[in-house]
Amino acid sequence: MQTQKSPSRPALPRMRTTILWRSMRQFALLATFSVLLFSGAVAIALRPLPASFVSLFLSLGVLVFLLGIALAYFLARGLTHPLIGLSNRVARLGPDQWSFRRSVHSGDEVEVLDRAVGDMAARLEQGYRYLESEVKKRTKELSAQYAKDHAILTSICHGVLVVDISGRVVDANPAALEIMSSRSDRVLGRKVKDVLILSHHQVVMPANEHPVLRCLRQRMVNRPHPGMQLSVVHSNGRNIPIVMVVSPLFDGRHLLGAIAVFRDVTEERQVDYMKSEFISLASHQLRTPLSTISWYLELLETDDREKLSSTQRSYVEQMTTASQRMTHLIDALLHASRLEGQSIRAVPQHVNIAALIRDAADGIRPLAKERKISLEAKIPSQAVTLSTDPTLVLVVLQNLLSNAVKYSSAGGTVTVGLMRGAANLSIIVRDAGAGIPKREQHWVFTRLFRGSNVRKIDTTGSGLGLFISRMIIDQLGGKIHFKSREGEGTEFIVQLPLHIRKKRDGVTTSASPKV
Repeated sequence: MQTQKSPSRPALPRMRTTILWRSMRQFALLATFSVLLFSGAVAIALRPLPASFVSLFLSLGVLVFLLGIALAYFLARGLTHPLIGLSNRVARLGPDQWSFRRSVHSGDEVEVLDRAVGDMAARLEQGYRYLESEVKKRTKELSAQYAKDHAILTSICHGVLVVDISGRVVDANPAALEIMSSRSDRVLGRKVKDVLILSHHQVVMPANEHPVLRCLRQRMVNRPHPGMQLSVVHSNGRNIPIVMVVSPLFDGRHLLGAIAVFRDVTEERQVDYMKSEFISLASHQLRTPLSTISWYLELLETDDREKLSSTQRSYVEQMTTASQRMTHLIDALLHASRLEGQSIRAVPQHVNIAALIRDAADGIRPLAKERKISLEAKIPSQAVTLSTDPTLVLVVLQNLLSNAVKYSSAGGTVTVGLMRGAANLSIIVRDAGAGIPKREQHWVFTRLFRGSNVRKIDTTGSGLGLFISRMIIDQLGGKIHFKSREGEGTEFIVQLPLHIRKKRDGVTTSASPKV
């Protein structure tokens, strides 16, 4: 290990080049001036002089000049020697040498300076020792905290991935590397979109929709909705189901990066699949006896109605209503099961979305009239043609409109509109009804969810309408979201892409709307 060199001290100016030679120059100039003055005075007083006397005076002048220079040198040296020694000893002060021995006892200002430097050296040594002990103490605490954090990070079963502000991986714990089936040298320093490849419903997620990059872009927590089925895609094609939450890392208001926490949910996903299979099987098995019950109830209502008393007829009507509700519930369960198993696939065709929305609104008007709800359709008069599956879109519209009507108060208004954006068409269904409690909003698109406030308004709902709608919109390549405040109403927005790209039998199709 190489020893780190201490930073070099700034070089002090040599005192000899300043005070010493400046003093010598001053004394030499004074001596020269004196000799010239003396020689001139003698020459004026003794004119004319023999040549021998002139030589004698010149020799004396030279001698006096040399004596002046010598005197100037010794005087300057006596003045600067203590300062030079003091500066040399000060230059040697440092972390390895704080001792300063006083050596000037001249009784003048230099001794005062020597004493002040000694006191300063003692205080510097005391401060340095204190700072050194504090640094060691803090380093020890940080080392212990790092060891503790590292032990926690490596022992948890959740994968943890840390990225910087540019989206490059800076740290990953063993659980994350195991889920990604990779090594740290293949992960650290690389873009997260290249090492953590995600898919949703077996379709690889585009880079701009990657949860980590979206978190960095939006600077907020990214928590996929419960129905979103994320999976890590390995290089061998294997998919590992995960659930993931991504949070931004801030230093005050400065964004440092993001941290992604995810875990393997293969077993949970398998259990969920088994539950869906059971529901599908149970629904199929229930359809036959339920059809029989419905058939006999219909016979009682038509052929034998006159033979029944009024009480018996009311019982038959209640049983018929219950049978219809059960049939609708079983149909919804079968639709959900088929959508989850991808046995129902979108069949794109050119359809006038504006006309489709009007048809859906007209189909709900009888229910709206019965509940005294005003239904307004704000649709452009011109045709808006898009390549999509009209049957699936109609199912979504019926679910949204029926919910808006059922959960609005009498005298309220439900509006449905159509807007065109830069990349999508937006269908907006707005009501002023019960709204969705804020604490329950993240469960809206999950299976069998019904808000606690609407269960008192309508007890017949199945909680599958929005679940089915979300899966349909996902399959169509669109998005569905909402805005809601309890007691003030809800607004659902369905976004269908202007350019649909969907693989069917290995062929990618693309279509744009015509207005």
